[in-house]
Amino acid sequence: MKKVINLLSVFTLFTLLTFGTETKAQTIAYIVTEDIVPQMPAYKRAKSEVEAYGKQLQKILEGKQLEAQGYYQEVMKKGQNGELTPKQEQEAQAKLQEMQASLQKEASEADQKLAQKEAELTKPLYEELDAAIKKVAKDNKYTYILDKKFLLYSEGGIDATSKVKTALGIAW
Repeated sequence: MKKVINLLSVFTLFTLLTFGTETKAQTIAYIVTEDIVPQMPAYKRAKSEVEAYGKQLQKILEGKQLEAQGYYQEVMKKGQNGELTPKQEQEAQAKLQEMQASLQKEASEADQKLAQKEAELTKPLYEELDAAIKKVAKDNKYTYILDKKFLLYSEGGIDATSKVKTALGIAW
């Protein structure tokens, strides 16, 4: 989502520079997204849900890792006691490799699930932010609102961060 916002900001800046010589007066404002998003109630809820989901996934992976470690210790003990035939040792080694590969695959899938869950939970938040930005722009007759971190140079300017916070109902 951040990549989309970044691309939109760069495109807006490019458009502004390309077509900025029109005779119509244009008002440009900026916001500091990092000052707004963490204060949004939806962000706090999404963050706690993502953390809880991440802990669930971590618990599942840890359980499977303990299972693999238990099997490894069992095989090592039997091997040291001479209770395994060479064929059984090979089978145990193959099973251990399979368990390790399965763990790696599940860890990768867990990372993907976590990223997907985060995207799912933050999408409404960014839609709400976008609506607030549009409202502030319309109410204040701003032609453009950019994210401050994408401005290459700025000498002053209009900081609309507090107005967007107010539109979102965030006390500042």
